[in-house]
Amino acid sequence: MAKHIILLTLVALSFNLLAFAFEPSPLQDFCVADSTSSARVNGQPCKNPASVQASDFSFSGLHLPGNTSNPNGSKVTQCP
Repeated sequence: MAKHIILLTLVALSFNLLAFAFEPSPLQDFCVADSTSSARVNGQPCKNPASVQASDFSFSGLHLPGNTSNPNGSKVTQCP
């Protein structure tokens, strides 16, 4: 019986530790890249969070197929 109580206590404590495994005050949840911006977060140029739009997180061209008629059978496009 004592082993069960010890095991239950350890399990309860481990769940308690998981509850504290979060960032209570996140400083920067996201960084939308903007090469013209002077604001930098962790060395990366970021857009002002007040001017970020939902369209910054989506790309409507994923449904368009690329030309894969090459020996590798793949298409890689470099971001500007």
